[in-house]
Amino acid sequence: MTKYIAFILVALSCLLVQAQKMTPTDLNAWTFWGQGSKQVMKNNMFFMKEDPLKSSGVMIVSPKSYSNKVTIKYDVMTLTPASVLVAMMSVSDMGDSNNISLPHDYDGAMGLWIHDKESYFYAFRNAPHNKTPFIRKYPAIKGESPDLVSLDKNIMHPGIFYSIEIGQDENQIWLKVDGETILKTTDKNALTGGHVAFRIRGTAGEYAACLIRNLEIQE
Repeated sequence: MTKYIAFILVALSCLLVQAQKMTPTDLNAWTFWGQGSKQVMKNNMFFMKEDPLKSSGVMIVSPKSYSNKVTIKYDVMTLTPASVLVAMMSVSDMGDSNNISLPHDYDGAMGLWIHDKESYFYAFRNAPHNKTPFIRKYPAIKGESPDLVSLDKNIMHPGIFYSIEIGQDENQIWLKVDGETILKTTDKNALTGGHVAFRIRGTAGEYAACLIRNLEIQE
């Protein structure tokens, strides 16, 4: 009897941590913000890019809110050398709510996310902005830096698919690239959860574009 109960508990735990696999069609249904375009591509890929002339960044935001015990895995390729790649977790309005509301005329610019929303901000391909990978928490406490942890070198190049993992386990925050943990930290005042977002931005007047595939979200 004891062995039977143990088997049931193990089976239930496996169900609880089962990853939700998302197709490019699923991603295409996420809310798209900014001046640019998105589409489902052949070979199981999702594509998005900025408008070359008038973009302030483009992004997709999940319709669902997740807890503060979540892991996101996906493959991503930058298609232009100017592309900066960002992922965001625990994205929400300020305060206790895990919901998110954006103005109908939001243009994709970063100011909204820095000052008016809560999030963990993972910039893992950041060389076009003359920066190295980092994790930040927004908004910053007055007088303090939003930086939680950073790497001293850039490791990603355009035209190559990289496997990305970002995660939060309550106050533990991490970033993996191709299975290697490159950034990890502890936030004593951890965010309680929220939406997931993927953002791209070009630099020096050049536009950003990327391909995403094999997205899994495990909560």
